[in-house]
Amino acid sequence: MKKAVLKILLTFAILSAICCAFWQLGWLTSANEAAILFAMTGGVIAIDLAWASLRKKMQS
Repeated sequence: MKKAVLKILLTFAILSAICCAFWQLGWLTSANEAAILFAMTGGVIAIDLAWASLRKKMQS
């Protein structure tokens, strides 16, 4: 579980760096666009964790 949390934190750190770079390049024009990226990432992570949990239950 600790490894999963570290991977999630690393994912958000990388996304933050990407958002900063995109902001500097002018590809992100509002904070709403960055918030949407973070929300989509959070949703994908939640779905992935739910799927992994479901798979684990099905195997046992």
